[in-house]
Formats: sequence, structure tokens, C-alpha cells
Amino acid sequence: MRSWIVGLLGIGLVSSASGAEWELSIPPKEGEKYQSAAFRLWVPDHVPTLRALIIRQHGCGRAGLDHASDLQWQALAIKHRAALLGTHFIPQKECADWFVPTNGSERALADALAKFAQESKHPELPQLPMAIWGHSGGALWAMHYVARHPERMIAAVPRSQALVDLPEASMGVPVLLQYGEQEKTGRFEAVHRNSLASMQKNRPRGAVWASSIDPKSSHDCRRGRDLSIRFLDAALTARLPLADSPTAALRPVDRSRAWLGNPDTLAIFPADKYPGDANAASWLIDETFAKAWQTFGKTGELTDTTPPPAPIAVSVARDTNGGMRIRWLAVADLESGIRGFRVLRDGKEIAVVGSPKGRDNAQGLFQSWNYGDEAVPRNPSMTLFDRDGTTTSIYKVITVNRDGLESTATVGTEAK
Repeated sequence: MRSWIVGLLGIGLVSSASGAEWELSIPPKEGEKYQSAAFRLWVPDHVPTLRALIIRQHGCGRAGLDHASDLQWQALAIKHRAALLGTHFIPQKECADWFVPTNGSERALADALAKFAQESKHPELPQLPMAIWGHSGGALWAMHYVARHPERMIAAVPRSQALVDLPEASMGVPVLLQYGEQEKTGRFEAVHRNSLASMQKNRPRGAVWASSIDPKSSHDCRRGRDLSIRFLDAALTARLPLADSPTAALRPVDRSRAWLGNPDTLAIFPADKYPGDANAASWLIDETFAKAWQTFGKTGELTDTTPPPAPIAVSVARDTNGGMRIRWLAVADLESGIRGFRVLRDGKEIAVVGSPKGRDNAQGLFQSWNYGDEAVPRNPSMTLFDRDGTTTSIYKVITVNRDGLESTATVGTEAK
């Protein structure tokens, strides 16, 4: 693995399993209200021209650089030939010092993208359409972008906050307002109040928006990614220009494919068959997402029914300490990430490679996430040392997703 950091405003590069990461910092200019701004960009391998930028914006008081190192979100980026960006804004005083873009964070993002474009050799990066997921203060930042740049916004997922007043042009941007059942009262009740007010004001204006309440969470993100990744997957598929399109303009959503969901009963119907007040319903981008929205609203969980991709490559080499060193590359399951890897020697399992259990990883998943949905651990190692292996041993590696489904096995080959 290669890595280096080059001072303030410098750019650091880290190679990863299926892409590369760069980091940089942008200091504030006079009159701007943030104290510091750091960015981490991940770009998938073998993509000559990127099609989109997926931004994951942290909440107040949190550090979101590791959002760009999340294997499950990287799988979404790979599918749509998109870059993935994490940030870390520190305000001078209040959180609004950065989550209001005109206070400097928008200028900092633009400067960061310009620098990343040079270093990554992706000159298209500063002009790419954007899909933004944001938590808490980051949710407000995401909605400000929906308001300020609707022509560039593919979709947004504001998790645990909402703006109410947005311009007419923002109504055509798909938005999924997510929050927790326990935010209806107490410390975070403003989340519920604002999200409800936003839906009540903007759905009658034609907003292609939905709200989703996690029945098991408060302000924490819990398993909201189960639904938000599916939502953004559907929006990216529906709105990115067709491959043979002569224009880079985003496609409008196809309203003929929409479903509507009752926010109280969670009943879903094709939009033209909805029996109640359509303006009070959640607008759901297609039938597949409508079913996921309904299930998540009832249970707070979504089950993956398809196996993960197989490891891309497995290499085997004699270790300097004796035994054999097995290394592999893998892309995560887009719907359920990676629980771990089964490693077999001569047909028998010798290890299941996960990560240590802890507060943010009770199951010992290969990569989990925390309160703010930041990746834990950042860069888990896809490697295993087998003390008892020999050069005649035959190794296979199998990816296991979070729901226990297994990929086909990839057979190891001698490292070159």
C-alpha cells in the first residue's frame, strides 16, 4: 500500500482494494466562518471518466473523512462510476458556521474538487452531478445544496434534519428524509417537526420526496444505510445521462414509474392508484424502492437476498517467517456490505477473517459503522497468514455478506 501526505493544502494518496484515495485541507479565507476543512476523495479503478460525485457529509461535532473509506458505499460508487467524498469541517463557533454553504464550506468544496481533479487526473470532477447523504448538520448542508444547485443534484438523503423553504426548481430533485422514531420527542424533536413541515409544504408543490422513520433509532444512523443506499442507487440509475446521450444534463425522474406510500399505515400503491391524498404521501421512485421503504418502515431492517461479488483476486506467496501469506481484493455487497471472508486450504476452512468486536462493531463485521455512519475500521486488511500452509496448498477465498450469503470461491494463484 502506498501513502503520503504533503503538508497543509498538500495532497495525500492511498491505494485501496479497488480504487485510490486522496486527502487535502482547504484553509478559510477572510470572512469565512469555518476553522478548518479537510476532504478525502475515493475514485474507483479503471474508470476513464467519472459520471457522478457521491458526497457523505458528517454531522455537527463529528469527523467524516472515513465516509470515503466505506466499502459498502464504495460499491455504490463503483456501480455508477462515481467518486466518493468524505469531509471534516470544524466551525469557528457554531455548527451553522459550516453547514450553511455561504459561510465558506461551498467555496472550500469547490477549491478541493479543483485540486483533486488535477491530482486524480479527472478534470471532469468539479462539474459532476452530485448525490449527497448528510447526517444532522450535514443533512441541512445537503438540503442547502438541493436549494442552491438543483440542476446538479441527482438526489439527497438528509438524515435527521430538514429545511422547509426551498425554491420551485428543487421540487424535481428526489429527496429521502430519514430520521428515527425516538426523535419525535425530547432532545431531537425539532428533527421530526422540521421533517414533517418540509413534507407538508413541499409535497403539494410537486416535490418528489419521501420521508422514512426508522422505528428502532433516535438521532443515530443505525441501519439507515440499508434504505439510503438503495434509494441513491435507484436515483443514480434513473437520472444519470444515458451512455449515448449527447448532453450531460440530468434526466428528470420518470413520474410514470412512481409509487406512493402512506406515512401512517406504510401501505404502498402505484401513484395512479393511490386511494388517499397523494399530497400527504411519500413519493417513491419505483416499485422496488417502494417495497424496501415499506419493509424498513415496519422493521427497521432490510434483508439481502442475493450473494455478494466474489473476491477479485487471491494471491499466495511464501511468507518471510515461513508459512504462506494470502492476499485478496474484493468489492463489497452494495446492499449488505461484508461480514467477513472464509479462507479455505485444500478444501477445508482455516479462518473467517473479520474485524475485532467493539462498541461500534458488536458483530465483528469486516467493516462496520458508528453513530454517524462512519466506517469502522477505516481500512481493514484483506490478508491472512497461514503458518501451516505450503507452496503446494490450494487456497480459496469466499466473501460473506452481512446477511450470511456467500459468493462463489476465488482460487488463489502464486503471487508474481
